[in-house]
Amino acid sequence: MSRNRASNPGSQAPAVPGISRREFLKRIGALGGGLIFTITIADPAELLGAVDDLNAYLAIGAEGRVKCFTGKIEMGQGIITSLAQMLADELDVPYDTVDMVMGDTDLCPYDRGTWGSMTTRFFGPPLREAAARARAILIAMASDQMGIPAERLATADGAVFDEKNPGKRVTYTQLTRGRIIEKHMKADPKLKDPSRFTVVGKPFTSRETLEKVTGKAEFAGDIRLPGMLYAAILRPPAHGSAIKKVDTSGAGAVKGVTVIKEGDLIAVLHEHPDIAAAALLEIKAEFAPSPSALNDRSIFEHLQKAAPEASVESKGGDEEDDDQDVFKLPEENMKR
Repeated sequence: MSRNRASNPGSQAPAVPGISRREFLKRIGALGGGLIFTITIADPAELLGAVDDLNAYLAIGAEGRVKCFTGKIEMGQGIITSLAQMLADELDVPYDTVDMVMGDTDLCPYDRGTWGSMTTRFFGPPLREAAARARAILIAMASDQMGIPAERLATADGAVFDEKNPGKRVTYTQLTRGRIIEKHMKADPKLKDPSRFTVVGKPFTSRETLEKVTGKAEFAGDIRLPGMLYAAILRPPAHGSAIKKVDTSGAGAVKGVTVIKEGDLIAVLHEHPDIAAAALLEIKAEFAPSPSALNDRSIFEHLQKAAPEASVESKGGDEEDDDQDVFKLPEENMKR
């Protein structure tokens, strides 16, 4: 298990809770033997929010399947499919042999969260690096076993073969032979050129399609905990509007509903969200007009004046050669 303390060499304790190498191998061993790969990236803080925890890793199992471990979770955005595509392409294994292990806090690397379209941009590159390094290590192992220079070996479909004699080949499974082998890696492997991709960029049916169309897929909104209630909140008709008077008796009369009033916050609680929403409609409320004088004609000028001062993060290229005016929306259109 690779640890990175470069950003804090004097640290005696990890920035976030972690597990020991022995404990990690024990947990991986429970999944079956195989070859385990870890990777240390240059700036894990940018990716993971910590400088002292595992970054990304994968395991090639004795049964020929590959496990991809990620702290990211699937929320309908499709990364359970796209990350498997990345790994399959870079490792040269069939796409359908990749199993995703997502968000398991016992096995997966620490991650700040799944948000901001950061999975592909931030987790994707180190995942590809891990797969590329794994492929290089497998080639080195095959070279030793077959007695063929590594320069003559290539990979495809989960196997290493002799480019001059393709019949001479050894599968990843035969190389690992059910053993738990830990390999440390640097973050500088040679990645595949996109022109060589055979899986990435190709249309694949989402791995959760059947679950989604049949209603079996479960997301955060499907979580049910003992005693959990859903809240329907009374919203003002406009920003800045204040409640003048309110009658919540209608909502309170609905069976099982609890009405919460804390200052200007009024909410209706029930174990079922549809009943909470229906009870909210029974509240009779009167709001004072918003003090704002903004309208559809004045909002554009207001936003221009209220906007913070612009700052340039980076600048490059020749603006005179760029046909940027094509992409600018006329100001008069934005005022409409």
